[in-house]
Amino acid sequence: MKRTFEPAKQELELKNHLHIFNLIAPVYNLFFQGQLTNYCQVLAERREFLEPPASSDLRDTLPPQDLPAGSAPTVLDIGCGTGALAACFAKLGYDATGVDFSQKMLAAAAKSNGNRVKLVQGDATTGLPFRDKSFDLVVSAYVLHGLTARLRRSVMLEARRLARQRVLFYDYNSRRGLFTNLAEWAEGGDYFNFIHTGEEEMRGIFSAVQRHDVGKRAAIYVCSL
Repeated sequence: MKRTFEPAKQELELKNHLHIFNLIAPVYNLFFQGQLTNYCQVLAERREFLEPPASSDLRDTLPPQDLPAGSAPTVLDIGCGTGALAACFAKLGYDATGVDFSQKMLAAAAKSNGNRVKLVQGDATTGLPFRDKSFDLVVSAYVLHGLTARLRRSVMLEARRLARQRVLFYDYNSRRGLFTNLAEWAEGGDYFNFIHTGEEEMRGIFSAVQRHDVGKRAAIYVCSL
């Protein structure tokens, strides 16, 4: 019974997530510019784990990498939503690809980004249409906390499979706030478990994990393969 129950439960969870994100996609797009500004500001301050390529338009704030002429590092943003984080990496000179399972989120991302980011529909919990080690960097913002531990593990394993260098998860740290508690309770994700066990779950999959707090309740988890 368990073998048939668990896949059905997982399918229902994903279906509920898809319904929610298709519903809120137009609203999310209203926050695109603010998210883009915030992500770029945070990354610009994180010299210890991120250096942009020579083509970056943020070279004044971050040291460029020495790259062969005509080359650019590749980044995949899992659960890209409206594409703000992927767009920030594109501004940094990366060849950026965003993937999301919500068609309406991808439509919103296309509206905000134009041709700046390649957009692909796919579900990281069941496997994405890319070969192993397809990207120099794999990132994901505020995706893990909304998934149950089983689905989080699937996303982490897929990110590890696809990354050549490292994986960055941008999500909540363990500090709680009333507004965040209420918002996450209403969303119905797994926030309250993630903030206690998420980092430990990452350490069970990656060889090393460094947490960099980038706000009162936000952190970037730098995961080494």
